[in-house]
Amino acid sequence: VLWPGCGWQPVSLTDLITGANVKKAYRKATLCIHPDKVQQKGANLQQKYVAEKVFDLLKEAWNKFNSEELF
Repeated sequence: VLWPGCGWQPVSLTDLITGANVKKAYRKATLCIHPDKVQQKGANLQQKYVAEKVFDLLKEAWNKFNSEELF
């Protein structure tokens, strides 16, 4: 979904075993696709739109993860 050069590096499932690792991956992802950061990097309109939608989905997933986390 993200464009080449956006700075995102895929995260393997084995890197997401602990809650702390999930939080670390979440923070890296939000820094990469935060709409304000993307705009500062000179993104085009399509990239800004994608970043905004991905950012919203990421926040939603993070909130769900936090509400269901058992440890």
